[in-house]
Amino acid sequence: MKNSHRLPVRRDQGFTLIELMLVVAIIGILAAVVIPAYQNRLKKEKFAEVIAASVATKSAVEACVQKLNATAGCDGGANGIPADAAGDPGGRVATVSTKNGVITVVPQAKDGILATDTYVLTPTAGNPVQWSTSGSGCIATVLCK
Repeated sequence: MKNSHRLPVRRDQGFTLIELMLVVAIIGILAAVVIPAYQNRLKKEKFAEVIAASVATKSAVEACVQKLNATAGCDGGANGIPADAAGDPGGRVATVSTKNGVITVVPQAKDGILATDTYVLTPTAGNPVQWSTSGSGCIATVLCK
């Protein structure tokens, strides 16, 4: 009979370095995708205030176009359309203006939104009035889509 001194079998405990590196890499990839998407969503939510600033003027322009059968003459401060105005200094809107029915909302440059991210609504006379959205920056940055 042999008396062998065997060491007890050692079981693996914990994670290997490769497993930990793999988990860190996966988290890094997810963060690289999720963080920009989240930031863009936050900008869109903040830009909603800029879009909302056009609602009252939009209704007034629709009434003006129906009355005049044209967009010409549907200017800020005329034919029941609110006068061109500056926004609240603490808010996200710098100005709201209307010329020939075209509503232009310029945002305050803050919170990742640039002053060039203008929101422009252009009416086409008809029944009902058809609207198209344009803008120098909000379409390119996908804020007003």
